[in-house]
Amino acid sequence: MKKFLVTLILGLILFAEISYAKREQFKRGKIYEGKINWSHKIIMDLPPGQWEVMEVWGWSVSNVFAKGVALVQIENGKLKNLIEITEVDGGGKWISIVAQWVESNVFFDKYDGCYERSEYYLVKFFKKGMSYNCFRVRHVDLNKELHYPDNPDGRHKTSTAQIRRWISKNNIQTPSIMLGSMHLFFSPSVKDTLTIIDYYIDPELNGAPKNKFITEETSEYHRSNINQYPDKKKYMENWVKIAAQRHKIFEELVRAKEHHKLDLSEYGVGEVLKETQTTVSSSGLTEEIKELHKLYEEGVITKEEFEKGKKKILSQ
Repeated sequence: MKKFLVTLILGLILFAEISYAKREQFKRGKIYEGKINWSHKIIMDLPPGQWEVMEVWGWSVSNVFAKGVALVQIENGKLKNLIEITEVDGGGKWISIVAQWVESNVFFDKYDGCYERSEYYLVKFFKKGMSYNCFRVRHVDLNKELHYPDNPDGRHKTSTAQIRRWISKNNIQTPSIMLGSMHLFFSPSVKDTLTIIDYYIDPELNGAPKNKFITEETSEYHRSNINQYPDKKKYMENWVKIAAQRHKIFEELVRAKEHHKLDLSEYGVGEVLKETQTTVSSSGLTEEIKELHKLYEEGVITKEEFEKGKKKILSQ
């Protein structure tokens, strides 16, 4: 997604000079776990485990403000998982410019975007007026993405330079193939902010069978090839289910209106969300019982009161 932001910057420079606004909410090298306050509008739960901030950036043009962060999980010197969060706030008169950028770069970019492409496994979107909601799942040839992108003008390669430097500096091994999902929303009728969250995983380090082919076109995860590899197809279908669940949560985070939301029921979202809610509920009950037992151990309540309280919690 970063190459999209480069295009946006180049477009806005016609109207004003760029002044970089360094945000201190996230610092390179800092570790986060659990819930993060990305902004006063976005408070989200990270996937399990510890996440290190790889990159933080920010800029402003007149009344347009943008910021982004990339968080990674490293396992034995290997890049396992990556999340990128991007926001562009186009307040006031600049909303139409941000909307034009989304329209041209997300839906009509020649090399990437929210529309059907052979390397994309799944694309779903809502597009009406200046309102956009996009959900995309794909596999990524990381070597190509970082060093030999389709875009010939070099802007994408320039935009990934910092990532490549970080990988080299920290001697990180990168996977040949990653699976990714993109979640994008913008609608001035809801708020003045474009929000994009990208998730990427190394399937091998997340339980998938080892890859035999490691280029974009030959990958077992390519939509044209995947039916020949039942184990990879099963893994991808599960990844789609997880990504679809995340998108429904994402829609709630960005306060999408009902008519903006995507119908992802065919990917088992209802089932997954129900399972998630049950898990959260059970976890909550466990914590309540633990707190109650702690009070008993400290002598604050009697054993009889503990048993009575425990029974009440379990009956809820």
